[in-house]
Amino acid sequence: MKQPGILFWQSRTNYLKILSAPFNGNLLLFLNYAIWFFLFFIAFLLVKKDGNIFWQLLLITSSAEVVERFLKRYNFWQRPLYQKTKKTPRGLVESWYNTGSFPSGHTTKLTYFFLFALQYHIINPFLYLAVSLPLIFFRVLVGFHYPVDILAGLVIGSSLWFLFHGIIFPAPAVSLVNSLFNFIF
Repeated sequence: MKQPGILFWQSRTNYLKILSAPFNGNLLLFLNYAIWFFLFFIAFLLVKKDGNIFWQLLLITSSAEVVERFLKRYNFWQRPLYQKTKKTPRGLVESWYNTGSFPSGHTTKLTYFFLFALQYHIINPFLYLAVSLPLIFFRVLVGFHYPVDILAGLVIGSSLWFLFHGIIFPAPAVSLVNSLFNFIF
């Protein structure tokens, strides 16, 4: 049997099955959704630094979702997990996982959040990478993505950051965010 290239590498070990078993699958769910708690924390630090970043993040995240949904509609290739099992793991949103795996939306978001974090010096970049890289590697290991999906996420996230990171929004919009942020936190 011919081995796929590195861009479509998948582990021979079924880590999806291994991680689905402990705690009745809750470990898999935790590892899958932990990224959103981390990005919420990074967003909190960014908006605390400058209210304009809220609007930049809103614009870039909306654009990232449009690009991701557009590309996934073409279903270039199935998620690798469906080669090992024909069902979506318990607790995951089936409509999100039964589409193609290209590109990785998680990686797209982690990339532009990383670039914003670097731009505004809100967190040590090595700490950011120490948290985010295992989460991305986990997604390849369990079969949610191929390495090529991750690379596409890096390119899309970097491109979107490049396009939107310098936008300055109107002062009243920034003032509104600052007021709401200070009121809530």
